[in-house]
Amino acid sequence: MGKELDAAPPGSASVEAGVSLEQVHDLLKAAVVDEPVLTLLKGFKLDFSGNQQFHKVFFSARCSCGTAALISVEVAKSKTLAQLERALPGLEQHLRSKAMQFSSMSCDMHTRMRTGGKELDPS
Repeated sequence: MGKELDAAPPGSASVEAGVSLEQVHDLLKAAVVDEPVLTLLKGFKLDFSGNQQFHKVFFSARCSCGTAALISVEVAKSKTLAQLERALPGLEQHLRSKAMQFSSMSCDMHTRMRTGGKELDPS
């Protein structure tokens, strides 16, 4: 459930330094502050891609049934703050869309996701 903001095109020059992880956190958190389902997981480190050229930011979306989804966004470290700000509406939409997708699932579906489709012991 991730979205990626690609690195700058080859040959493009930028005087501005790349965006910091803290800046990415701050902008994304502010963008979804009114979305109560989403929680920024600051300090959460999970690296499936193995690409060190990206900042990885994780949010959780929780349901009252106890299931949580992990939603991620990747931003190239080479992006400038101005580039990130321009891309922010798309990244925000991605986060909100994934949260809405998770929230619209039934708790029964969440349980099946959490248990890998196995029946829970009713005792």
